Amino acid sequence: MDPHVQALNDALRSEHEDWIAEVQRWAEEAAAGDHERQRRHLAHVERLRAMPYPWESAQAA
Repeated sequence: MDPHVQALNDALRSEHEDWIAEVQRWAEEAAAGDHERQRRHLAHVERLRAMPYPWESAQAA
């Protein structure tokens, strides 16, 4: 894979993983009493993890 494309893929992966970690932190903070908010954040984390990652399809090619 071209190094420039790899660098972009790495940046996308890192940004996506950071965002998942942030939403997961929100869910953990909400666990202290706001269970509806916690449920929404956990559902968001599931959707983020389930979405197709562009870097995976690029590596398969």
